[in-house]
Amino acid sequence: MEEYKHSLFFVARYMTDKEKEKLRRYFQKRRQSGGGECGVIQKVSGNSYEIRFKDKEDQERVLQKKFHNISLPDGEVQLTVSRINPTETPDQPKTSQAQTFTKTNMKSLEKIYHLDVFLLRYMTDNPKAFTYLQKQFSSIGCEVELNCDEEEAVVRGDVDKGPGGTFGGVAEKWEQQVDRIIIDITEEYNCYHVVEAKQVRVLLQDQSFVNEDIMVYADRGYPVIVGKAEAVKKRAEILTKSLPIRKEKPITENQLKLIEQEFCRELRAHYPDVQYSRGKGIIILEGLEDELQSGATKLDELIGQIKQRKSQFPTPLLNFISFSGVISKYQARFQQSFRNPVSIEMRPDLVLSSLSTDALDEVQAALVKDLNVSTIQLQGAAAVSPHVDELKDILNQAQSAANRDELRVEVSFIPGINGVNKVRLVGYSENVLQFKDIIQDYQLNQVTSQDTVNLSNPEFADCFGKILDLTGIKSPNVTLKISRLPNPCVILSGPQCKVQEAKQALLSALASLTSDTLVLEGSGAQQYYQTSGKDSKELVEHSFRVIIREQECVSTPAVKSKQRSSSSPMTRLSRPPVSRNHSKSVGGTATAHNVSSPLNKANIAIKLGSVEDEQVNVLVVPMVNKQLTSTQFGKCLLKKAGNALQSKFNSVALNYSLAPGDVLQVDGPPSLGCSKIFFIECLPWDGVRGTSVQALGKGLRQCLALCTQQDLSSLALPILGPGILLKYPPCEAIQVLTDAVCEFGTSASSSSLSTIHIIIKPGYPDSDELYRDLCQHLSMNQGGEEIFRSLTSDLDEITIKLGGGVKLRMVFGDITNETTDLVVNTTDFTNFDLDGVCKRVLAEAGPKVEAELKAATINPGSMVLTEPGRFLCKAILHVCGEKTAGHIEGLTQLIIKSCETNHYTSVAIPALCTGAGGLQPGLVAGAILQGIKNATTSTNLHTLRDIRIILYKMDVFLAFQEEAKQMFSTAVYSTDALPKTQQQERRLSASADLSILNNSPASQHSAFLFVGLSRKSVDDAMAKLRDLYQNQCSTHTFRKEELDSLMQDDMTELMQLIETQGLYIQNDQSGDLSVSGQKDGVTQAVIAINAVLHGNLRREVRFKEEEDLYTRVVWCIMSHNRHWQRLPKTANYNLEKQDIARGIVDAQGATWTVDLNSMEATNLMVAEPRKLKRLENLPDFTMPLYWDSMAPGEKVKVVAVPPSSAEYRTLKSAFRKTESKTVMKIERLQNIHLRRGYEVQKKHISEKNKQEGGAREKLLYHGTTKDSCNSITETGFNRRFCGQNGTAYGAGVYFAVNASYSANARYSKPAADNSQVMFVARVLTGIYTQGNKDMNVPPPRDSRRPHDRFDSVVDKMDNPQMYIVFHDNQSYPDYLITFK
Repeated sequence: MEEYKHSLFFVARYMTDKEKEKLRRYFQKRRQSGGGECGVIQKVSGNSYEIRFKDKEDQERVLQKKFHNISLPDGEVQLTVSRINPTETPDQPKTSQAQTFTKTNMKSLEKIYHLDVFLLRYMTDNPKAFTYLQKQFSSIGCEVELNCDEEEAVVRGDVDKGPGGTFGGVAEKWEQQVDRIIIDITEEYNCYHVVEAKQVRVLLQDQSFVNEDIMVYADRGYPVIVGKAEAVKKRAEILTKSLPIRKEKPITENQLKLIEQEFCRELRAHYPDVQYSRGKGIIILEGLEDELQSGATKLDELIGQIKQRKSQFPTPLLNFISFSGVISKYQARFQQSFRNPVSIEMRPDLVLSSLSTDALDEVQAALVKDLNVSTIQLQGAAAVSPHVDELKDILNQAQSAANRDELRVEVSFIPGINGVNKVRLVGYSENVLQFKDIIQDYQLNQVTSQDTVNLSNPEFADCFGKILDLTGIKSPNVTLKISRLPNPCVILSGPQCKVQEAKQALLSALASLTSDTLVLEGSGAQQYYQTSGKDSKELVEHSFRVIIREQECVSTPAVKSKQRSSSSPMTRLSRPPVSRNHSKSVGGTATAHNVSSPLNKANIAIKLGSVEDEQVNVLVVPMVNKQLTSTQFGKCLLKKAGNALQSKFNSVALNYSLAPGDVLQVDGPPSLGCSKIFFIECLPWDGVRGTSVQALGKGLRQCLALCTQQDLSSLALPILGPGILLKYPPCEAIQVLTDAVCEFGTSASSSSLSTIHIIIKPGYPDSDELYRDLCQHLSMNQGGEEIFRSLTSDLDEITIKLGGGVKLRMVFGDITNETTDLVVNTTDFTNFDLDGVCKRVLAEAGPKVEAELKAATINPGSMVLTEPGRFLCKAILHVCGEKTAGHIEGLTQLIIKSCETNHYTSVAIPALCTGAGGLQPGLVAGAILQGIKNATTSTNLHTLRDIRIILYKMDVFLAFQEEAKQMFSTAVYSTDALPKTQQQERRLSASADLSILNNSPASQHSAFLFVGLSRKSVDDAMAKLRDLYQNQCSTHTFRKEELDSLMQDDMTELMQLIETQGLYIQNDQSGDLSVSGQKDGVTQAVIAINAVLHGNLRREVRFKEEEDLYTRVVWCIMSHNRHWQRLPKTANYNLEKQDIARGIVDAQGATWTVDLNSMEATNLMVAEPRKLKRLENLPDFTMPLYWDSMAPGEKVKVVAVPPSSAEYRTLKSAFRKTESKTVMKIERLQNIHLRRGYEVQKKHISEKNKQEGGAREKLLYHGTTKDSCNSITETGFNRRFCGQNGTAYGAGVYFAVNASYSANARYSKPAADNSQVMFVARVLTGIYTQGNKDMNVPPPRDSRRPHDRFDSVVDKMDNPQMYIVFHDNQSYPDYLITFK
């Protein structure tokens, strides 16, 4: 440590060894601290530290910095260094300026300060300064001694001791005064050590500034300036400025290259003493401060003058510039060309930089000129193999040659949909142009190209080969091909240059051709020249040097049919007799043989779903106040169809003012499955006879009529009225709907409307009752006569054929209507009065069965078999359906087993636990069907053949239907409704309608296209071909009288013959028909027509026999829904004549095999045979279809209705809706005399009220006594006997809407056996009004027309429960129900 002699001291917080080492390295760096080589830092005491330097100069430079800032791990610290060690002796206080020593004696105090030796010398050498020093200490009674050798100042002073013989606080105060003077002296006078060599030289060369305030000492190796602080500071600043300084300026390499030459010129010219050098990312300037600052400013100016310009080049060209060395090449070139350099950089665009705008312009122009990118579209075959592969090889070889010395060009192939269709060239412009020439040359001369020539006449395409021969066109190396799509044209293929030459030649040749068309009467000319006349046509072509081409036959307006009428339809025996609907004769009116036939009737289908989902021609929906969304139906349509429907509705509604009952027609948008929507303007319910009912009925009739007028075939509508807005009672809404539909069905005129869907939406509270009421009304109206072709429903009975001949049927109905051997009742054996299956079964069976059941001993899981009581079955099986699927499945198997044990052939099972049990229908359906499946597959059933599942609720039926489709997917699954067949009866005209000839082949002509090189050759050839054909033809004329007896079928056959022979027909003004053509064809036509004329005579006889028989005898077949349906005329005739070997065809076109012994008809598509029935009409009376046949002379017949029939079930269900008593039997009353008068009255009221709902026929109830039954059955209801039960609403016959009213003992008096009777009557209610007790007849509807009276009166207008009629023929006793 002896070599480190020059100490400095500082005060700091506690420092770790790591921090002391970092501080040592700081003092070693001259640039940072001014120091140099030094020793380790030693702790003196407390917070005082010492560092020693090897050289005095290093120590002095460190002292010149007032503060030293050093960054340590815990933060930045600031140190002040001093020569004086702040550590004091134990008896002295600490000072911050100097190290002091105090000695005490009895008389004086002494304190020593270590001061800078040069300051001590200055104070000694300068009298003024020394005097100032002495004066300062004298002021406090002290003296000072300066010792330069020891570098110390000794201050002494005398003080008196205080009380007790000690100095105490007096000494401390003296010491503070001395410290204050020393501090003032060191602040008043300063030392500046000059250690930099350059500053030393400057200082020693000029010391003229030395005076009594400032002196220089230079005897210790380097000069020190000492004196007044202000003077020393000023001289130090002068020395600093005289010292060259260094400055670093940040600059990029690119900026330096651009400004270096110009900056050097500026320095040499204006700042020659400033030197610069390069560093990494910087430029270093050295020189005197003023010049250096000016040079730095100039540098900033030059950097600011650098101009940049982005050049917008395509991405492929930028990539080429990046990788090809273009930048370095051009920078070297531009470095030599311009006074100011230009920089080229990629970042990522191409950026040009320079001090000169002109230089930038020149460089950019050079780049644009010298570099290029081009994309060439490959045409035709050049874009596909093998040509594209060959082109790739050529370009790759050329690319390798061009890039041998440097990268000059890049070639890339851009793929398209069907291969490579583009080539991109990037590089130097001269090379890009060279490669474009290579590609162009290849496409022109080596690749097959295509071009097209459109043919002005499409027929030229079919004879193009002959045209080439005719014109003599030769096309070596070019292929010519005909294309007909999209337009007839010639496709030329070959080398492009050759293709263009061939195209010009072909255009010139086509322009020189002459063409014309020859038209000959009838299509026979073409047939002739295609067969026997072919050689003659070719000879004409050769002789006149033309081309002759057959064209499609063309129609002409030459055939005009004159209207004729005939009243004598004729029959041809050469074809089987068929039923006919006679249409108008040509020019005449309908014949007298028009009768109502199912062919004119619509198929009615009751559908479950939503009206907006229907796929039909027309949807019918209600609205109020011409608002689309006024009803829920409109809202549903709008939700599905969206704004398209709203827009269509608004555009139509704005142009019309609607009254109640009017119909607004709107085109259906694509999102709906209809072409039109009919909106009926409706009114909310205002009573049975209010305007709302009239408006709704009017609207429905108008919708049906519009379908006929617009030739629309299908319509769907909901039951309009029973909703939140219109508030119709459901029964009245159904009445209005069925009245309109049935009135449409009874119309004698034919209609295009073949399908009517009535929509009921499942899931609503009234859906089940709406369905039942609708079926009842439609069945009632269909019973008397054929109103519609068929009535089907989504709830029709479903039959599934299981193994072993067992049939599973699912029936929507009431189990109390069943007549199977065994009926299953579900009960908890405790609560017998709860609504549901149990209550209905026990009510039907009677109190005896209920008593037997209550008395039975019930074990858990047991079943009780009882007598049927009044139930029309052999036994009733009472079961307890626990609320689990597994139990229900097992219970079902036990039921099947019980049937086998007791030898029952049929069983009716309800949907166990879906009512009061509360189970989900789907769960129960799966359990019951699985139980049946297990029972029928696990063992062979010997007796049970018919399993009927009776489902009372709509949602339950649908659940069973869905489950059955999945469970029995491979079984024979069907309803009894046959699918609609495409077989339709042919419609024949009473006489031939010659208007069919207008567009028939008989009115077409043969056309030939002639193509030649001159007009004359074409004209001569056409004349020759015409003459040749006319020599082969003849003409025959049929007189009008011969044609009048032809039927439409005859005319169709004639047209087929004429078409086959290619004949031409013409109808003249007198009605005669001329047939022209080849002689053999005309002869065949004459023979055929004569044969038809003879056959028509025989056919007409059969037709008249069918017509006559159809009015007298009625053959019916049972439809799938158990209603009688009349068979068409031909089937009716064949059955009557027992000509049934080929079967019969029903109104739907289905063919049936007939067994007249059993009176049954079978069809492979139907599970069971259908019953047949024969009725015989009287001359003045037509038997209703639902009646049984009556013996000759029999006027009255009472028929027991079979309990298993749909007729019985319908009547019983209607009765049970309001009355719980048990139906014992139902009898149908067939009274010809009464029914004849009733039908006459019905027709009268219907015509009178045609615009107001017609006759409004209803099935109503009339209670009576057994004694009166025979009288009413024989003579009908007689108002002369009125008054027995009161005449509160008039002196007429009273009928109740509900069976419960008529079942009252007051009206239906019980007999001795406690049984009662009531009639179900057909009543013509017509237009009614409020009744009162004084009425003997209904009052007039208008006082101005006293003879126009109401048809009936009611007990109350808002919801009638009683109807009273005053005309005996206005009601008919249809059925008699016995009950108790």
